[in-house]
Amino acid sequence: MKYLMKIALAALAFLLVMVRNAFAEKLIQQTVKLPTDKAFEPFKLLFIADIHRRVIKADLIKFPVDVIVIGGDLVEKGVPLERVQENIKNLRACAPVYFVWGNNDREVDENKLREIFKQFDVIVLEDESVALFGNEQLKLVGLDHFAYKPNGFKNAFENVKENDTVLFVSHTPFDFWKVKGPYSADLLLAGHTHGGQIRIGPFGLFDKGSMKIKKDRIELISNGFGTTTLHLRLGAQAEYHVLTITPAIRKDKTIVIK
Repeated sequence: MKYLMKIALAALAFLLVMVRNAFAEKLIQQTVKLPTDKAFEPFKLLFIADIHRRVIKADLIKFPVDVIVIGGDLVEKGVPLERVQENIKNLRACAPVYFVWGNNDREVDENKLREIFKQFDVIVLEDESVALFGNEQLKLVGLDHFAYKPNGFKNAFENVKENDTVLFVSHTPFDFWKVKGPYSADLLLAGHTHGGQIRIGPFGLFDKGSMKIKKDRIELISNGFGTTTLHLRLGAQAEYHVLTITPAIRKDKTIVIK
């Protein structure tokens, strides 16, 4: 009986650890240099994805940021829109907010969700780009992957010029392989995979979230902030990101400092 009790207590402790990981608020801060022909003012970008059913507390962001990007799955079926409204309100109180659609967002009333975005001046990027801070050489490109539009990439990059510094965001990292040639970007952002959510050692349904430095770009895939189906995490703690983005004149290589 004592042996069974020990097993039960160990299982309960293990479950509590997974619950704690699912509701963690791990902030990852990194500094990134992006290539540019003309220097821009350094800025702080907060990236958060896969919020799903979670509450974003008013004091989550205790530091100045210049822009916030929501990488999709802000919400899912069954989440009260009042919660979504409060989450957006708390984010928008800190900085301008940009949003791309995830695979779960349209499970709620899309028109009502758009009304919330309009109320708080959230800019929804649907296969389009915007100039950040009025700088026409600094572009944020957003792809609405799950709309499955045939010309999505073409439309998203339509107003991007060859020498622009480009930040690309899609809900899914499975778009990254398409970001090349005329659709190139310097920094790629995505969520969607939850880092595998529940991992046994190095093994998981998907790779753990990470930042990868490649020859011509930087890719950030986030573990995400929330969970879906099972509100548990193991080996892929919930997280959000603040990137300090600084310019590097073209002759310099793109680098990142953790």
